[in-house]
Amino acid sequence: MSIDMQAIQALFESAQSQGRSSLFEPECYHMLSSMGAERAPNHVLVRSHIRPKQADLDVIPGDRLVLKVVSPDIIHKTEARGIRFVAKDLSAVEAAIDEMLLDVPKAFAAYLDTQNGHRPTALSDLVGDDLIDRISERIIGIMLCSFTESDARGFATELFIGIRATDEFGPIISAGLGGVEMELLAKETRKGSALAIAPTGTTSGTRFFELFKQTLSYQRLSGLMRGSSQLVDDAALIECFQAFIDVANHFSDVNPDASFHIHEMEVNPFSVAAKRIAPLDGVCSFAPPSLPAGPRPLAKIGSLLKPQSAAIIGVSERSMNMGRIILNNLIKAGFDKERTYIIRPNVEEIDGVRCVESIAALPEKVDLFVVAVGAPQVPEVTSNLIEYDRANAVILIPGGLGEKEGSQDLERELKKRISDAHLEGDGGPVFLGGNSLGVISHPGRYDTMFIPETKLPKSTGENQRRTCFLSQSGAFIITNLSRIPMIDPAYALSMGNQIDLTASDLLRYITDDPEIDVFAVYMEGFQRADGLRFAEATAEAVRRGKDVVFYKAGRTSEGRGATAGHTASVAGDYAVCEAALVQAGAHVAANFNEFGDLAKLAISLRGKRFSGRRLAIMSNAGFESVGMADAIQLDRARLDIVPFVGPSGAELQETLTRHRLDGLVDVKNPLDVTPMATDAAYGDIVTTMLAMDTVDLAVVGIVPLTPALQTLPDGTVTHESIEAAESVANILPKAGAASTTPLVTVVDSGKLYDPLSEHLQSRGLPVFRNADQAVRVLTKFVDTKLRNQASNVARSVS
Repeated sequence: MSIDMQAIQALFESAQSQGRSSLFEPECYHMLSSMGAERAPNHVLVRSHIRPKQADLDVIPGDRLVLKVVSPDIIHKTEARGIRFVAKDLSAVEAAIDEMLLDVPKAFAAYLDTQNGHRPTALSDLVGDDLIDRISERIIGIMLCSFTESDARGFATELFIGIRATDEFGPIISAGLGGVEMELLAKETRKGSALAIAPTGTTSGTRFFELFKQTLSYQRLSGLMRGSSQLVDDAALIECFQAFIDVANHFSDVNPDASFHIHEMEVNPFSVAAKRIAPLDGVCSFAPPSLPAGPRPLAKIGSLLKPQSAAIIGVSERSMNMGRIILNNLIKAGFDKERTYIIRPNVEEIDGVRCVESIAALPEKVDLFVVAVGAPQVPEVTSNLIEYDRANAVILIPGGLGEKEGSQDLERELKKRISDAHLEGDGGPVFLGGNSLGVISHPGRYDTMFIPETKLPKSTGENQRRTCFLSQSGAFIITNLSRIPMIDPAYALSMGNQIDLTASDLLRYITDDPEIDVFAVYMEGFQRADGLRFAEATAEAVRRGKDVVFYKAGRTSEGRGATAGHTASVAGDYAVCEAALVQAGAHVAANFNEFGDLAKLAISLRGKRFSGRRLAIMSNAGFESVGMADAIQLDRARLDIVPFVGPSGAELQETLTRHRLDGLVDVKNPLDVTPMATDAAYGDIVTTMLAMDTVDLAVVGIVPLTPALQTLPDGTVTHESIEAAESVANILPKAGAASTTPLVTVVDSGKLYDPLSEHLQSRGLPVFRNADQAVRVLTKFVDTKLRNQASNVARSVS
């Protein structure tokens, strides 16, 4: 498809020369024609105060007309009663135009009065008759359009396609049901049914069409809905989607040479006629391009992750303040005291670490500099670090750098100083934060999180996972480390406000680390366009076989307000973020608990083979077996429960007979082994299941209260201990380790059995405390893994 970008550029230039930042509807139709999109309806613009002529009507086919108001202020015409349907008769048209010119200003003024002050700039501060008169003065005219008769009537016969610029993800394309049906169904139907969404920077017409095929709109237009016939060709949809995507990318940050950026472009609705789609209404607004982000020395992230030298400012010699806690944690983690310095005048040493008079007096340019002073002192500290070139990477601990009311000027000053430094010499230092809780780096042998060891006992890396935890909220990191110690990441970075280093910078850099396989990421808001870069970095990590577990806060207006006050982030449209990260291949968590559960699976099941959706279920309690079977469907994700038949079924029958369970248990899936199953029976049955070629993954439930199992800590009762070699606590981890088939366990019980759960988990098995939750999360996790594997295979073939 050939798109005339110069013609579209000329439309924007013409509108801008008239003081407008939006196109009139006739101009939108010219734009669609320049895109090579479907033919717009025949139309004629009758200017205000000019009477229509018969010749105006003669150029429009058919016997009915659509009349639409044209005004720079009235974008959506329905609220202004700005649309009429009339017979193609000159006197009827004249009467309708006269009525519209009288009624529209009153209707639009009444509508604006309900919008709590949100109104076009030209109409601000006007009320009553003054507002009505101003609206009337700014009406350009009435457009006469041909009436398009749709091939079908009723539910879901119109199509909406739109482009919208977002701060975090750049332009996005969305498509779904046209008219008011889309708004209703988007609220009432399951996710993805009413609307397909994707960033234009990471999709194509063909890829977006695959998303659109999941919507109710496609079900109707394609004839898949019962009682319907195909209304539009797939090729026409793909062609139209590609045109919208190409135009959106050309007039956005994706194109660094763009003279204009499209803010919004929408056709709602497209009607269907002769298996083609025809635009019946269009809006487009635009703006001058914003300045791109400047260069940054991102290679210095290496100094942040694995520093060889470090300095801290803000350490008290008398009290255990934040700076001193950081110092103690740094040394306890194993960092070299001889290459650690404290900025503290008139003091020789604190806790065995040398003090220096000032930043300028540092004996070397340190890899890492930790700022633990109050926010008002940060600009001066930053200036000294830059002026004297004394650090490669800086962690800004202080809050009050943008997230607190009145601190925005301080944040702007700091950002400008940092960005200016990035343009000079070697680019100056990179900065993490502000409002950062700190960093844990086991490979770098340091911990700057100002949480005392008595509050959060942290490992020193002896059992570190191949995991990186990235979070805007430091509290989110420490609560998860306290609640789920098995996460134990190699790196944990509290990003805070992202004044300099962003989430995408860190993800992209650390993806290159061959020692990191799993990323756990909590975000409240991305910096401008960084959401798109983060999605691209996620897709790259997934292409390399890594897992990205992601949670985005700020989904409601109240939630967005809370995140703005927390880390000075502007939380973006959650639906856009979710769509972008799902399409990139991330495991997107619906809530905090699911985030921890998905991270647990990603860490524990590394190296396992994900070859399908066939699930084997076993438990010693009937309710668990039933509950797990009920949990295999989650939105569009599903696991399959297949019967144990053939040689595998026979082998399982032999195992049950050997353990004298054959009189109690039938060979079926789910397998309820009853409370009579012993530790040895559990081990043999699970081993048999994992070896079956009809099983892709297994979930094993343990209700540990039965006397047949050793499930209590050593010394609780005689002749029972989870430490015993023959206990289920040791048999199951061995069975799981010996197989490439993923194995998930459930310990559904109270605190008495926490040691059993911890024992299993410490030996590599993911453990859940609720059976149906285990299957729900596994269903979601496996669905993402299989989709990612299929995408990687398709990409390698192409």
